[in-house]
Amino acid sequence: MFSDILQDILQETSGGIGISLMGYDGIAIEQHLAEYEAVDLQLLAVEYANVLKEVKRAVEVLDTGFMEEVTVKTEKFLVVVRALSEEYFVVLTLTGDGNFGKARYLLMRDAPKLREALS
Repeated sequence: MFSDILQDILQETSGGIGISLMGYDGIAIEQHLAEYEAVDLQLLAVEYANVLKEVKRAVEVLDTGFMEEVTVKTEKFLVVVRALSEEYFVVLTLTGDGNFGKARYLLMRDAPKLREALS
């Protein structure tokens, strides 16, 4: 179930090069990676999981509510993270010129399906 949802999101997002369903421990539960040689997308997802844990901790300390989304834009890539629960999140990596708006929309649209599949 995860596989089909993630693959659809990746295929529907212009510029999408990788998507992973991960735990905050950095372990990928399911992922789809496009052929892209400029970066190790698995390593990128694991490293962003470490950063995301710190952001999540800051949100909890500040008591600002459930962290829903985090975006990191670099010169070459755009990474959109959608939190699914206290334990899991999905990370979608795009090329720098990828369709950010559609990526956000698709992750928001399919988050309930992913949550349901996790339970």
